[in-house]
Amino acid sequence: MIDLLAPLAQGGKAAMFGGAGVGKTVLVMELIHAMGTKYQGLSVFAGVGERSREGHELLTDMQSSGVLERTVLVYGQMNEPPGARWRVPLTALTIAEYFRDEKHQNVLLLMDNVFRFVQAGSELSSLLGRLPSRVGYQSTLASEVAALEERIASIPGASVTAIQAVYVPADDFTDPAVTAISSHMDSIIMLSRKLAAEAFYPAIDPLASSSVLLDPLVVGEEHYALAERAREALARFEELRDIIALLGVEELGADDRLIVKRARRLERFLSQPFVVTEAFTGTPGESVSRADTLAGCKAILDGEADDWAESSLYMVGTLDQARAKEAASTKQNAHKDTKP
Repeated sequence: MIDLLAPLAQGGKAAMFGGAGVGKTVLVMELIHAMGTKYQGLSVFAGVGERSREGHELLTDMQSSGVLERTVLVYGQMNEPPGARWRVPLTALTIAEYFRDEKHQNVLLLMDNVFRFVQAGSELSSLLGRLPSRVGYQSTLASEVAALEERIASIPGASVTAIQAVYVPADDFTDPAVTAISSHMDSIIMLSRKLAAEAFYPAIDPLASSSVLLDPLVVGEEHYALAERAREALARFEELRDIIALLGVEELGADDRLIVKRARRLERFLSQPFVVTEAFTGTPGESVSRADTLAGCKAILDGEADDWAESSLYMVGTLDQARAKEAASTKQNAHKDTKP
């Protein structure tokens, strides 16, 4: 989903926005795992105002997956004073700058959760007796976020790539803290509670997520055209949802029925099992290359999977895996039919 619709670049800044329990931390952990195992890269993780349990789980996961030796962890947990929590992302950034400037290494900087940095700043502002601004936030909100975000930069030969989780209070994407953080990002990944409730993981909203890098000059004409086709199909499906709920899919025209069929299959294909959730789901994690993602999406939009069961495309990696799942399902059903 990220590769297709909200690509990230080395040296870029990406934020994952979502309310409580939609999968921000899981997505951050999967990206750490991918960076550590596939690219042998150095990761700096800032745990800002999160739960002690989550910090312990992350440490345990990293020890078991063998990426801890290439990872720096900086924590300021919920039970710590606001000054300590406010300093965590700045400390992590200083460590990232050391590896970038002194060691000339590429660094992946992960922050979970930048909203807690803003929250800690608001608490400090109250303790200092400053007058609050919009929605009770500190009057220095924009300058504090800018002081953090604009330090994330690359130099010739070494880069800092930032991926940040941002809690959205009460699922309100117009919150001043959310808008202040999003203005500094190259890629914005929106996580949807509705998709999470329907068990589409990662629960990334394909229509609300965006990236300045989704440009034909950056990703190429083919990728750009395919992303536009995918968005159009998913947007049309979204428009038709109410009609389908009221009247049923049979009342749609032939063209719209075809779009709905392909959009539903594309939606399922864009789900992905993660390595870090393997212990809970029992489904082996999959890492899918950009080329395989594009090939699979093109085949679905061209109608190759029109006759397949939707479940064959759910929680698989490549289209070849979905094809094998469909063949096995067809064979099993045929076997059942031939039984006396």
